[in-house]
Amino acid sequence: MAETIDELVKIKPFSLGFEEKRIHFMKHISESIKFHYENCHDYQNYCKKKNFHPDDIVDISNIPFLPVDIFKKMTLLSVPESEIIKIVKSSATTSNIPSTIHLDKKTANRQIISLNSILRDFIGEEKMNFIIIDNKKTLETNNQNLSSRGSAIRGMLIFAKKFTCILDENLKLDSKVISELENIQNSKTCIFGFSWLIHKILSENKNNKIFKNFFSKISQSTVLHIGGWKKLSDLSIDKQQFNKECSEFFNTNDDKIIDMYGMTEQLGIVYPDCKYGNKHVPIFSEILIRDPNSLEIQPDGQSGFIQVISPIPNSYPGISLLTDDIGEILGRDDCPCGRKGTYFVFKKRSEMADPKGCGDTLDI
Repeated sequence: MAETIDELVKIKPFSLGFEEKRIHFMKHISESIKFHYENCHDYQNYCKKKNFHPDDIVDISNIPFLPVDIFKKMTLLSVPESEIIKIVKSSATTSNIPSTIHLDKKTANRQIISLNSILRDFIGEEKMNFIIIDNKKTLETNNQNLSSRGSAIRGMLIFAKKFTCILDENLKLDSKVISELENIQNSKTCIFGFSWLIHKILSENKNNKIFKNFFSKISQSTVLHIGGWKKLSDLSIDKQQFNKECSEFFNTNDDKIIDMYGMTEQLGIVYPDCKYGNKHVPIFSEILIRDPNSLEIQPDGQSGFIQVISPIPNSYPGISLLTDDIGEILGRDDCPCGRKGTYFVFKKRSEMADPKGCGDTLDI
């Protein structure tokens, strides 16, 4: 039994079956809820209005959830402001208002360890050369004003032997940088970027010979992408088309193109696709699916809003969040890839501006 959350995040993330994981998870999520209840006045008020007390927890199904966009509208802290070391802002979506997440040292350390643990399981232990489909400017922000893109890229750099950003300040391909990268063509390489930006660059450079020739000489690169399409939904393409586009340009196979589901509001936790296209939930997280109208929990195999639950956040009560993303739990412990625990599929972002029943949670 992992005695602390910090010990929990060090366990191999997909090594425990669902029932064994549940024992660990319930201990730590219960302790986390109690901590936030006692240290965040607004969260405590919300729980009271929901007639919930930490002693009432029976299962993850009765843990109150906050709408994920609450962090666009108010600041929620469970630690003194003096302990905050980093502030991360999400990309503004249709509301044009970003989520703002305040991190203390404990939360930031947990996030680094959990991300490291999850991705090592998918891309291996060996450090690689990273090609970042973004520009250097995205990384050049201080800890008090870090964008979600910048934070995601920084998170990836723990896996990098060397990294190169290949876009200029206008998010256009920098051909000069590409031409200077030929020395990495025979080494293990990972390409990382946000889905919409990768698609944009590939679409703009279909006839760019320097670009195509460079990647044609890299053998079996891994492509990691995250972030979906946000405000660019009108330009979005489906996963099959995206993978085809990437495999042709980057000279790799579909099973080396890994789509990761995640969010700024629970940094450090990503849900990557295995080679069978299933997203896997690590032992320090769990998900539920809720009906978009009633918000009742859906059985496996039924679609609804994705609720993400994790004890990792310490500085803010982002432990149980209802997203406006639509997904479906496919099963537990029996994915052909061999990973244990819950696995699911992300389907799309909801077209509902404010999921029914979530509005009252702002009255805290």
